[in-house]
Formats: sequence, structure tokens, C-alpha cells
Amino acid sequence: MRFLFSLLIILLTFVYYGQKFVNGRVQFEGLPLVGVKIENETNGQKVLSQQDGNFTIQVTENSDNMLVFNLNGFQKKRIQVLASTINKALIIELQEDVLMLENVIVSATRSEIKTYLSPIVVNRISNKTFEATQSLTLSEGLRFSPGLRLENNCQNCGFTQIRMNGMEGPYTQILINSRPVFSALAGIYGLEMLPASMIDRVEIMRGGGSSLYGGNAIAGTINILTKEPMENSAEIGLNSALTAFKTPDLSLTVNASAVDSARRKGINMYGFQRNRKEWDANNDGFSEMTQLANTTFGFDAFFKIKTHSKLKINSWNFTEFRRGGSDFDKEPHQSAIAEQLQHRVNGLSLNFENSSADYKHKTAIYLSGQTVGRASYYGGGGKILSENDTIDPTQLSAINAYGKSRDYSGILGIQYVFEPHEKFNLVCGNEFGINQVADEMPGYSRSINQRVMQNGTFFQLQYKPLKWWTLLAGGRMDFVFLNGQYNFQTTSFMNEKMLPVFVPRLTSMIALNEQLKWRVSFAQGYRAPQAFDEDLHVETVGGAARFIQLAPDLVPERSNSWASSLNYTAFHKSWQFNFVLDGFYTRLNKQFMTTNAEQLPNGISVLTKRNGDGSHVLGGNLESNIALGGKLIFQSGITLQQAIYQNNEIIWQPSDSSSSLSLVSTKNVLKTPNFYGYYTLTFNPTKHWTINYNSNLTGKMQVLHVIDPQTEFPAIKTTPFFWEHHVKVSYSYFLKKQNRLDISIGIYNLGNSFQRDFDFGALRDAGYVYGPVRPRTIYFSVKWRFCD
Repeated sequence: MRFLFSLLIILLTFVYYGQKFVNGRVQFEGLPLVGVKIENETNGQKVLSQQDGNFTIQVTENSDNMLVFNLNGFQKKRIQVLASTINKALIIELQEDVLMLENVIVSATRSEIKTYLSPIVVNRISNKTFEATQSLTLSEGLRFSPGLRLENNCQNCGFTQIRMNGMEGPYTQILINSRPVFSALAGIYGLEMLPASMIDRVEIMRGGGSSLYGGNAIAGTINILTKEPMENSAEIGLNSALTAFKTPDLSLTVNASAVDSARRKGINMYGFQRNRKEWDANNDGFSEMTQLANTTFGFDAFFKIKTHSKLKINSWNFTEFRRGGSDFDKEPHQSAIAEQLQHRVNGLSLNFENSSADYKHKTAIYLSGQTVGRASYYGGGGKILSENDTIDPTQLSAINAYGKSRDYSGILGIQYVFEPHEKFNLVCGNEFGINQVADEMPGYSRSINQRVMQNGTFFQLQYKPLKWWTLLAGGRMDFVFLNGQYNFQTTSFMNEKMLPVFVPRLTSMIALNEQLKWRVSFAQGYRAPQAFDEDLHVETVGGAARFIQLAPDLVPERSNSWASSLNYTAFHKSWQFNFVLDGFYTRLNKQFMTTNAEQLPNGISVLTKRNGDGSHVLGGNLESNIALGGKLIFQSGITLQQAIYQNNEIIWQPSDSSSSLSLVSTKNVLKTPNFYGYYTLTFNPTKHWTINYNSNLTGKMQVLHVIDPQTEFPAIKTTPFFWEHHVKVSYSYFLKKQNRLDISIGIYNLGNSFQRDFDFGALRDAGYVYGPVRPRTIYFSVKWRFCD
């Protein structure tokens, strides 16, 4: 017994004296980096760098130790610490990951993975892209990602949407911090409400993602990841712009974050305010760009309950007023035509994460909710009444054209990740979601009351049977419960369904060599008929409102998507290169279509949403990214595509069979150019000066134009080619420590490449809008940043 006890003491002494600690500092250009993940691959020890960039990590004395340094935004660095140099302090200088090739992403697999190792191609938009392009909101920044195109759909209300790989906005799932809580109603105008100042990065996954994120992810997903506090800092910025050199557009941004010295808790707060005056392009008294007032505030906070347990809390609030049309000095019902909306959006998200000590097991429990309140007006034609005036039916209709909408959405889920080693990763979980929407417009005798509940179980397995081969297989089983009542004039119907839907996803990635990877994938998707999106956006034609109703026999859309890509990635010291060539094909079965149903006596046009025969989109993207250190950065994305229907689809037909007008049909999906893209160039000649040149290109496309307001008879027109140029020059003045003042001046759409043939007057077709969303606009901005 004494012998065993003595042996134990000797072994413990050996272990204690065999372990030493290494101290050091991690920095970039002489400034400390906080939150750097430092791992000793020799003994498995892991630590984070502190506020001053310092770290202390345990090493083994009698062997060489391999330390790995990781921080999003910087290239991974490996340092071998020799036994003979253990007692020396280390100074570790990291290099910036300008193209974010080594950044961790979460959208592809719902778990953390390096970008260049992901079996799914994921594009990222960082703060630097928002700054280089002077994008104030999410919608503006999304124009600078491959396969994405921003378009305006209404002169009166400024409704914009993002088309991904040629498909309309409702085919893209919007996520906030990986949760599909951004409802369809919020998505109509929400992309303009989300300020760039609240966003850490945006991850964009093109191609079917329904297996992980549910319905509406047919074209892909846009995952908005908000800023998590990393350091004690504050920032305030002011942007002043003049649309067409005459109409003011002012915005103010404020950010502040604080973390404790041990990085166990922190909070980041943000605020955004914007005021934009309406703009009239052709001086007819009717706006082409809406009046806009937006106020946003929110916060992101985290608390480390234990070493491997973390609670995250996110909250956001958007308040927005927008109005378009005419007679802005009058009440909406007294104008010739007006579309006015007031939104209030409130969201809250809780996320609890826990991992095992060896990080092989990770669990997340999350709860997210969002409410949307909207007061609206769609109409006009009234007047200011005196005491002796009587109200005729037209004026009564104008007064009654107010409405309100309420929307509640929430999701409760649990996710488990098992990753025993780098060759195997399993993700599985369950989500329960609910969405309640009620829309009332008494003046038009329209009401919608709908509840959708969805329970989805998902799984995904990533396996690497060989060093050069990665396989990914996943699926999702959704049970969608729909209960809705829809009333319009004399029409009323119920829609009560239970829709079981299973969607799979398969992907293979082959590393042809260290730099070149080949990916092939197949995914199915679906879109349920309850997915209200533009249905609650009301256009006007000929001064009267136009609504959409659902066909009673409407069934879900289903999709099959195939994609293949070649990806070349290379590093040479501080130089980075990344090229992606991908092809895609998506087949939509029973896609949603809208055609005229009837013209009511009060002039309101009612469109019916029905199922079509099918359509497909095929094409390819060429993406080029080159970074010569931080001095010169070039990024571009070019898309060639074709979107056509299986058979000719009827766009308009006369309600009267004796009419001399013929029906209008097409085989081409409208508003989908065969060519579009972007490129950005950033040049930093000195530490103080930055020059940005950016461009957007939009090819010719076919659009619908209502040329007879009485019958709504349309013509299909081909638009011209557009090429926008944006220029920005910035000067940075460095104050004490990490304080910095940035002053910028620039011009959007320098050549004023813009639509020239807007309709005139109250009887115009407000939906006849195409091309760039903004004319030539000059701006000046100043931003001050303080970092402790």
C-alpha cells in the first residue's frame, strides 16, 4: 500500500512539473485582438485572448507544442512552440482574411464549419462590403452577392424584393440568426427596414435549403447574423444624400458594445434613423420614390453561465412610415392617389448553447418570436369636404380605403450536433413554428384570418470516407397545419388542410487537389399556398386598388434543384484568390400564377392565384475574388440564366367573351433578365485613403405594362440594358489609441442609368417599374469610432 501511494505521488509530481504555461499577445498591425481562439493540438488545451490581446495556455514541457490561432476575419495561424523556448513570451501577428475564406459559417450545415471546407457554397456579405458600397440597409447590400438582384415593384409604396437565381422573393427564406422567424408579411418591406449597422455578416446559400430551414427555401436562404459584442467600443455615423441632386435622404447610425474583462458577458446596442423625402422623376405630381421615415433599435447580449454554456438574447424593433402617390400635404383619402403604410415590428430571440468539454457534443435550445402591426391606406380620389358638401360613392370609397394587419410568428426548437472527429458530423433537431395573420380592409370588404402551424424534424449527416471526398445527406419532415378564412366582397371560402411534406438534400464534394474542389448537389423544396407575401401588398392601376385572392383548389408548389460547381481557392502570404463557377437548374411543379378573375363595379381588379403547369430556371454564376493583401481587393459575380414556363401561361384574358381584345400569354418568366451581375474594386493607396468603385449590371428583360386602365389590358415590353457605376472616396483620421474619424463622399449611379418611361398621372400603372432602384444620387458621410 505504501508503495502504491508513493508511486502515485511520484506520478502526480511528474505530471505537475511536466506541464508549463506559455504567455503571449495576439495582435493585428500592432493592435490587440480579443476573443482569438487558441488551441494546443499537443495536449488539447483551449483558451481565448483577453481584452489586451494577452493569453496564457498550458503546454507540455518535454515536447514541441503546436498552437493554432483562430479568429473570424483573420487567417488561421499555426505556431510550433519548441521545448527550449517555452519560457519566452510570444508575439503573434495575424493576417486579415480579406475574402473571409477561413471564416466560420453556419448556414450550410446548421453547425460551424470553415467556408472553404463547406460542402455547400456559401457567400458572405460583411461589414466591409456594406461600407465599401455605402449600403445603409440590408436590401442595398444584397445587390453585391452572386446570383442576387434587387428590384423595385411599385412606384407608390416602394415595395422591393430580392430575386435569387432568377426566382421571386417569396422563394427565398429570410433568417435572423439562423431562425426563420421573419414572417412573410414582414418580408414585404422588411429588407429595407434592416439597417446595415445591426448586421455582423450575411450568409447566402443559393439552391434548395428546405431540408434544414423548411418551406420557402426553394431558391435559397439569406441568413442575417447580428453583431455579437467583442470589445468595448462606440460608433456614430451620419449620412446625407441628395436623390437626383435635389431630394434629401438623411440617416443616423449609433452602435455601442461592452464586455467584461473575463468575456463572460457582454452587450451590443444599435440604433438607426432615416428620413427620406419623396421624389418625382417626371414632374407629374406623383412620386417614383416613396417618402420614408424609419427608426430602428435593438441589442444583442450574451451570458456565459459556465465554461461551456452560453445564453444569447437578441431583440429588435422597427418603426417605419412610408407613403407614395400624390398630394403629400393632404390626408391620404384626400389625395388623387396614395399608398401609405405604418409598420411596427418587434422581435425577441433566446438561444441557449451547451457543449461538452471536448466539444464533441453540442446542444442548442432556442425560442424566437416576432410581432408585426401595420396600418395601411390604398386608394384616393377624395376631397376636402365643406359643411354643405355631400359624399358621393367615389369619395366614400376613398375614405374607407384604410386597413390594418396584425401578424404574430414564433418558433421553438432544439438542435443536437455530434462531431466525434473531423470526418463525421451529425445534426438533428425539431422545430415547432406558428404564424397568425389577420388583415382587414373594410372599405374594400376584404378580410384574411389565417393560422399556420408547422412541426418539422430535420437531420443531416456529413461524412468524409476519404481525405479528398465529403458526403452530405439530409432531410426534413414537415407537417403543415393550415386554417384560414378569406373574405372578399361577396366571395368567402375556408382553407383547412394538413400537409405532410418530406424534402431531402444530397451533396458530394471532391477535393481534386488542395486548391480545387468540385461540388454536386440535389435538393427538393416546397412552398405552401398559405405563404402570403405580395398578397398583402396592394398595387394600384388606373387609380383603383388591385387585390389577389387564392383559388380554392390551390395546392403547394414543389421543386427539384440540381447544382454543380468548381471552386478554386489559393493563398500566397497575404494574397488570396477565390474563383467559383457553378451551374444550377430548378424545376418548379405547379408554380403559383396570377391571372384576372373579375372587374368589380367599383373598379377594383381581383386577381386569382392559381397553379400553373410548371416552370424551370437554369443558368450559371461566375464569381471572382482577388485580394492583394489589404491594398487592392476585387470581387465580382456574373449570372447567365433562363427562366421559362413549361407551356404558355395566360397573363391576362378579357372578362367578356365578346371583347375584341385577345388574351395575353407568355412562355418567359417576367422580370427575369438573362444577364445580370456586379463588381467591386477597393484600393487603399495609403493608410488614410480608400477609393471604392462598384458597379451593377442588369440585362434586358420582359415586363408587363398595363396600357388600358379601364380593362387593364397589358402589353409585354422589353427593357433596355442598365449599367450603374458607384464611386466613393474616404479619408480616415486616426486619433489616440483606436479612435478613428472617417469622412466619405460619393455618388450612386454616376451615369444615371435609370428607367425613362414612367407612366404619368393618377391613372398610371404603379407596377410598371424596372431597372435600378435609385437615380444618380450624391452623398456625404462622417463616422467616428472609439474602441477602448
